[in-house]
Amino acid sequence: MRSLLLGLALTVSLPAAAELNSAALGNQLADHSPPCSRFEQTRWLADLETELISSGYFQRSEQGLVWHTLTPVDSRLVLNADNPDMPLAYQVILPVLTGLLGGDWAALQHHFTLQLQGELGDWRAELAPTDAAVAERLQHLQVSGAEQVEQLQIDFVSGDRMTLQLSAADCATLPGDSSAP
Repeated sequence: MRSLLLGLALTVSLPAAAELNSAALGNQLADHSPPCSRFEQTRWLADLETELISSGYFQRSEQGLVWHTLTPVDSRLVLNADNPDMPLAYQVILPVLTGLLGGDWAALQHHFTLQLQGELGDWRAELAPTDAAVAERLQHLQVSGAEQVEQLQIDFVSGDRMTLQLSAADCATLPGDSSAP
């Protein structure tokens, strides 16, 4: 009996594993969000029944998110709310992407319900739109990672899907002129 009580006392006094909540996860992502990341993107286009694969990097800057695709074609696009030439898919995901990368879960929760699973070192989030304007375009998002966002899958209402695999990158070693957005 004494060993059982001692075991219970130790269990109660031991600190719990890092609790996964939106505030803790947001702080972790904000603290560990790299200024540059490499991406591999897989995009399923439902209307064409085809998959497009691309890769490149992006850099966060004062002007926005500089998205530089290297393959299959070399293209560069500054993603920000004031860019009228930004493709519709990027207009829809830009606030989501910047919210996730910056750890701004509070802003995301204005437009999505959020379900978190796991722990801070290995987490997964399911986001479902609650905002009517967002729900017109996005059906569902799945995000996962550890210290940083590592994978993002977006299911569009149109049947299109986009999966991004992300990994931190040293801005100085990226091809092209990554220092001048």
